[in-house]
Amino acid sequence: MSFKEVLKMPGIPALLFTQFMVAFGFGVILPILPFYTLSLGPQPFELGLLTATFALMSLICSPIFGKLSDRVGRKKVMMMGIGAFFLAYLVFAVSDSLWMAFLARAIEGVAAGAVFPACISLLSDLTTDHQRGRAMGLFSMMFSLGFILGPAVGGIASAISVQTAFLVAAGLTVLNLVSVQIQLKEPAKEKTESKDLVQKEITLRQRLSSPLLVLFLSWFMITFMIGGIDATLALYTSAQLGFQSHEVGLLFAFIGALIMVMQFVTGSLVNRFGELKLVTAGLLLSGTGFFLLQYATDWPSLLAPLAVFVAGNALVFPSVSSMLSKRSSANRGAVMGLAGSFNSLGQIIGPLLAGFLYGWMPSSAFWGMAIAIMAYAAFFALVAIPRLSKPAAG
Repeated sequence: MSFKEVLKMPGIPALLFTQFMVAFGFGVILPILPFYTLSLGPQPFELGLLTATFALMSLICSPIFGKLSDRVGRKKVMMMGIGAFFLAYLVFAVSDSLWMAFLARAIEGVAAGAVFPACISLLSDLTTDHQRGRAMGLFSMMFSLGFILGPAVGGIASAISVQTAFLVAAGLTVLNLVSVQIQLKEPAKEKTESKDLVQKEITLRQRLSSPLLVLFLSWFMITFMIGGIDATLALYTSAQLGFQSHEVGLLFAFIGALIMVMQFVTGSLVNRFGELKLVTAGLLLSGTGFFLLQYATDWPSLLAPLAVFVAGNALVFPSVSSMLSKRSSANRGAVMGLAGSFNSLGQIIGPLLAGFLYGWMPSSAFWGMAIAIMAYAAFFALVAIPRLSKPAAG
C-alpha cells in the first residue's frame, strides 16, 4: 500500500495532523524555553528539572489516560489532551514566575500523556497489519516535519516577543481540535489487542527476559541522550557563542532535518549490517558527538559534532525498535507500553543529570554525559550482544 492510499483512509489525515501539531508545538517552545525561564531566576539544575517535569507527568498520566480511552473513547481523550496543550501554552504566555513555568510544563506533560497513547491506539484501530507499516512511517515523518518547522517559527516569533511564540502554538492547537472534531470518527469496535492489553502486560511482567530488559535499557539511553541535549544546548550556545533564541531555533531545526534524512538511510543500514552492530556504532557516535560539543567555537565546529550525535542516535532508535518488535510478536502492545516507561525515565534522568553537571561546570555536562553513553556502549557490546544474539524466545 502506498503513502497516497494511506492518506485517503478515513481519520488518518487528522491523526497525522495531530502528530505534526504536537511536534510543532514542542519545537516552538524548545529554542525559547531556556531564555524565558532564565529570566525567572532558575539555576541550570532547575532548568533540567523543568525539562524533566514534562516527562514525569507524561509517565504518570499515560497509563491513566490509556485506560480512560478504553472506557470513553480514543477521540475524546485525544481532544482532552489537545485542549490541555492549549491551556499549557496560555499559561506559558502569562507566566511571570518560576512556579507558573513549572505548572505549564506539568500541564504539557499531562497533555502528552493523553494524546500520544490515544493517537497510537487510533492509528492501530484504523489500519490493518498490512497498512500499519506505511501509516507509522508517515506518522514518524510528520513528527520530524513538525520538529523542523516548529523551532524555526518559535525563534522567529520570539524576536517579536516570547508571548507571541506561545500564542502561535496555542492558536495552532485550536486548528488541531477543529481538524480532529471534523475529520475523525471513533472506531465502532475496538480490536482484541486493545481489550486484553492488561492481561498481556501481566503475562509479560511474569516472563520478562534479560534480552528484553537490555533492549529497554537501550530505549532509555535514547531519550537519556536527547534529554541531555535539550537541557544544555541552548544554555551552552548562548553563553559560549552568544546565540539568541532565533539562532537556537535554527539549530533545533537543523537537528530535525537530520533526523528526517536519517529515516531514509537507516532502514537499508539495518538490513545490511544488522541491529546489534548499528546500536553499538550509534552509541559510540552519540558519545563522541556529545563530547566534542564542548569545543564548539563557531557554527561549523558546532554543527559537525551535533551531526555526529544525531546520526548516532538515529542509528540506535530504529535498531532497538526492530529488535523489540521481533522479540515480542505475541505481546507487542504490552512490550511497547513498557518501553514507553523507560522512554519517559530517560527524559527525566537525562535532563536532571545534564543540568546538574552544567551547573557545576559547563564542560562537565558534555564529557560527563559522554562517559555515561560510552559506558553503556561498552556494556552493550560485552554483555548485551551475547544475550541478544541468542534466538528470541517464542
